[in-house]
Amino acid sequence: MACDGISFTAPDGATHCIPIYYEVDWKVGPDPGPEGRLFRDLGILATVNRGIAKLSDQRLRDTLSQAIVKAARDIELPKGMKLGDGLFKEQKAFMAAE
Repeated sequence: MACDGISFTAPDGATHCIPIYYEVDWKVGPDPGPEGRLFRDLGILATVNRGIAKLSDQRLRDTLSQAIVKAARDIELPKGMKLGDGLFKEQKAFMAAE
C-alpha cells in the first residue's frame, strides 16, 4: 500500500496510513522565461524556508535551512543582482526566539 504520510501496523496486523496534507498550491503555469524562472525558483525556496522555520526539531531546521541557503546561493543571478539579506530571515528569527 502506498502511503503519502506515516504508516503503522496495528496489533491486529492491519496497516494504516495517516496522510500528510500539503497547504501550498504549487501552480506552475507556462514557462515564464529565464528571468521568470529565476524569480519563481527563489520564491519556491523562500516558501520552503518559511515552512522549515516552523519545524520544532532544531537540528532538522538547521540542516534544511543550510541546504536551502546553499541552493539559493547556487542560483546564477544576472550580473549586477544579488540576493537580499532578508530573503531567509524567517529561519533566523525563529532560531533567535528560542
